[in-house]
Amino acid sequence: MNLSPLSKQEIDFLNDAFLKYGNDASILDTSELDGFLTAIVSGPNMVVPSQWYPEIWGQEANQPEWESKSEVERFFHLVIQHMNNIAELLMESPDHFAAHLSIDALSETPVVTIEEWCFGYMKGVALGSWPKLESDMQKQLDIIALYGLEENVSTIDDSTSDQHHNKISEIESAARKLHAYFLEKRSH
Repeated sequence: MNLSPLSKQEIDFLNDAFLKYGNDASILDTSELDGFLTAIVSGPNMVVPSQWYPEIWGQEANQPEWESKSEVERFFHLVIQHMNNIAELLMESPDHFAAHLSIDALSETPVVTIEEWCFGYMKGVALGSWPKLESDMQKQLDIIALYGLEENVSTIDDSTSDQHHNKISEIESAARKLHAYFLEKRSH
């Protein structure tokens, strides 16, 4: 099993697949995929690929019509490799875990965006049927949900660029804490 981080070419391949096969209900890019997979490996219950893979494309009915068997196999293997890398980092070296965030290059000055990652994370939370959390852990999830739920979009539109940038370390810290919390619960 390959646990090395994805190369730029592999990330580009995944992003190209999302552009080519994505739809209104699918994950849009590798940042959203990263958040989604982080929640899947962090949650209270094991979610098997037959449950989470269709969600990448927005349910079974939206599955792509791949050009070739090798294309779908490469996509699936890269997603699994990335998922395993996230799990290993969070379990073995959580301080090295960093969210894979997009850069909005269309703005005057390129801006790191966190919304896609957070939207993906919250999709993973919903799929994993997370239980009601204790207060301190709910606060951690709320940090991610602020940028990951549609109902909060108007709230974040009012934040400054500096406030937005400062949220990155808070979101990564929250993801680490939530993973550690459920890892401890699962080990008992």
